[in-house]
Amino acid sequence: MFKLENKKYFIGIYALILSLFSLYFTYRANFSNPEFEVLMFCILLIAGILSIVYYTKNNEKLHKVALVLIIIFGIISLFLTPIYDVSDETEHFVRSEIVSTGELSTNYVPIPNTTANGYKTIASVTTFFDNAGANVFNTHADDDKIDHTPSYFNSAFAQNPFYGYLAQGIGVFLAKCLDLNAIWMLWLGRFFNLLLYAGIIAVAIKKAPVFKFPLLIVSILPIAIYQAASTSCDGLFSALAILAFSYFLYFYKTPKITWTDLGIFYIAVILCGLLKTPYLALSLLIFLVPNTNFSDKKQNIISKLCILVALGIGIAWSSYATTQLANSWRGEYFIQRNVSASGQIDYLLANPLIALQRFGEIYSTALPTVIDRFFYFSNSVREYSSTLLAGLYFVFFCLFSVFYCNFKDLNLKTRIKGFLIIILIYSGVMAIQYLTWSPVGGENVTSGVFSRYFMPLLIFLPFVFGIGNKKIDKQTLSFLVLTVAISFISGMLMLTTAVKY
Repeated sequence: MFKLENKKYFIGIYALILSLFSLYFTYRANFSNPEFEVLMFCILLIAGILSIVYYTKNNEKLHKVALVLIIIFGIISLFLTPIYDVSDETEHFVRSEIVSTGELSTNYVPIPNTTANGYKTIASVTTFFDNAGANVFNTHADDDKIDHTPSYFNSAFAQNPFYGYLAQGIGVFLAKCLDLNAIWMLWLGRFFNLLLYAGIIAVAIKKAPVFKFPLLIVSILPIAIYQAASTSCDGLFSALAILAFSYFLYFYKTPKITWTDLGIFYIAVILCGLLKTPYLALSLLIFLVPNTNFSDKKQNIISKLCILVALGIGIAWSSYATTQLANSWRGEYFIQRNVSASGQIDYLLANPLIALQRFGEIYSTALPTVIDRFFYFSNSVREYSSTLLAGLYFVFFCLFSVFYCNFKDLNLKTRIKGFLIIILIYSGVMAIQYLTWSPVGGENVTSGVFSRYFMPLLIFLPFVFGIGNKKIDKQTLSFLVLTVAISFISGMLMLTTAVKY
């Protein structure tokens, strides 16, 4: 049996898994750049060893472990990931630059000397678009100084709330103030977004009285690190969802809930829900909290009525966001492909059997695609992914969820309620993507669906299905699980290296 202090075994396991992943991905890429691949292998080997050593000294302070691991591997990812290579990062970065000027809303204005409209930014931002997908060794864009000449881009995620880009905007603003090369706007934007994600996750894990280790494992999912280390706001939405869940766990175990904690819980839910509307359903977790944990009957009733407030805010924002969504390349795209949410709803209501078929497909044909896309990186036009990593991680996380975790005082009724919330959020995400991306009457229920939208839902799996195993040494198992989780992050980074360098 492995002992916690005998970390050399786990370092050996990490080195072995990293070696296997590295050989597999570099072989697939025909060893296109062996010197850089060897260098990245060495960097990741050192990063993994440092992470394992840090865990041995701080295994009772998992919030610190999460903070360190996310920052270490996130920094590697933000420098390694090519220009605008994260899904939709072009638009995220345009919005980040706009926010860096102090403009919290966006103005869709006529583009000079054209008949089109767009969003005013600077030339360096649009120059990066011409180098999208290129690493820093294959472009001169990173050597140029920041070009402040006014430029325009057709999309800027105007439908997203401004706070999703404050951290990135600070990074861009700092790069401008220090008169750094243009590439540092992107890198510092990614870095401050990473810090925000890591900080929120650390707070969430520290707040949770139970399930700290599962929260850690979910937060370092490779796609989570990849998104957090970009200028996308998807990392923030995931962190807020995990924060809301951690406060629910706190409510579940705390005999006297305070109004302040309830306020933070709902703020996290609302801020998360404005970024991804179906996640407003996280507010329903309040129904899983034992009634005896509320300070009095009044607090119990008001806390549940607040769900209506959260829902009202979400509906109001969705109405605004829908109009803004058309102020981008999507407006023309939807017209050309006959994409219409209202038209799709009318079609499904007129064809109830087809509606039932589509609903069934999101759990049959679509679910394997969602699992596979947990290791789906880059924009679709520069797609790279790994079905191998996806399959292995799926098996790993299922085994972890069932046999590692066991919330001893969680009854069957509460588990069923938790499962229903999973179904509601998953169905909501799939339904919205189908209504807003698939042509009216379309058969493809995975149009516009990316697995990063479902990342926070993974924390529900050990909560609902965990049975635990008393025969297994929990300390040793935790060490092994973390080692494997770090190996998958490194595998993702070696995949990036092999494909993009």
